[in-house]
Amino acid sequence: MKKKWIPMVLAVGLLAAFPLSFQPAEAASHSAAVKEDKLPANLEKLMTVAPEHQYTLRKGSTRVEVKLLQWTLNQYRLKTAVDGVFGAATDRNVRQYQKDKGLKADGIVGVDTWVAIYAEHKKPTDPNGELPTELRNLMDIAPEHQFILREGSNRMEVLLLQWTLNQYGLKTAVDGVFGAETNRNVRQYQADKGLKVDGVVGVNTWVAIYGEYQ
Repeated sequence: MKKKWIPMVLAVGLLAAFPLSFQPAEAASHSAAVKEDKLPANLEKLMTVAPEHQYTLRKGSTRVEVKLLQWTLNQYRLKTAVDGVFGAATDRNVRQYQKDKGLKADGIVGVDTWVAIYAEHKKPTDPNGELPTELRNLMDIAPEHQFILREGSNRMEVLLLQWTLNQYGLKTAVDGVFGAETNRNVRQYQADKGLKVDGVVGVNTWVAIYGEYQ
């Protein structure tokens, strides 16, 4: 009976020498998590598929493409778990994103929403620097075959338009969304070039845009 204190003393000594952490496993994993600012390679590869050929995603979808969607929403500051499951939170954030971009807020990620998602990753890091290759490549298409852009358009080509307006000296946000500011600056550009001032980027305006790079 008298010797029972010996193991207790030893146990107390071990605890003092090697203090145990009782931090919950979940908390530990959160503290170890590091926010990634660069799109993971496996998700970036998904964008080799043209937006019009991407899978249509909606609530209930469970595909790797959902992770690309969720990762982008997160970067856009709509906090979304990147788990590959298109649940209620993802649906809610998709609708908010669509609303922000002037798209139909139906929670369905179709061509228009994919174009906007892709544009988030193709924005020039420096609108005043050299035209990025992915935007210059858009000019492989002849002006007469380019998409007609107008207020409400949400395509990669809008980035090229906005970048060019910026270079021309008309300060424009390069966000891929043809909003009121872009419309106003397009009209100013058209007036400067002696074109029809209608805010519609058709063949003649595209010819002028291309001409900025000749």
